[in-house]
Amino acid sequence: MPFALVAEIDGRPCGNALVIDNDEPAKPDLSPWLAALWVDEAVRGRGIAGALLDEAARRCAALDVPRLYLVSRPALQDFYSARGWRIVERDVGAHAQTLYVRRMDRKGCA
Repeated sequence: MPFALVAEIDGRPCGNALVIDNDEPAKPDLSPWLAALWVDEAVRGRGIAGALLDEAARRCAALDVPRLYLVSRPALQDFYSARGWRIVERDVGAHAQTLYVRRMDRKGCA
């Protein structure tokens, strides 16, 4: 199940996302997780993070994964909510992050 996605511009890595078994020790029963979503600051605002999120969801759906979880800083709530992620819980774990879930269908989002 674990896999990595790398976004490139002109052959140079500019972003990544991982799908892993678990990214939050406070929630060991939840799996799998989208983790390490990162886009180089110089190319932010071009839809790369959204494309990585969508591709991760699409691939999980193709593997019959029913849902995908992630945690992030509370300040990113609007970003994730606008992309189909639903808040499950706030103040999760040692860093008081927000926990999200994205339910899958065969296209990657329900």
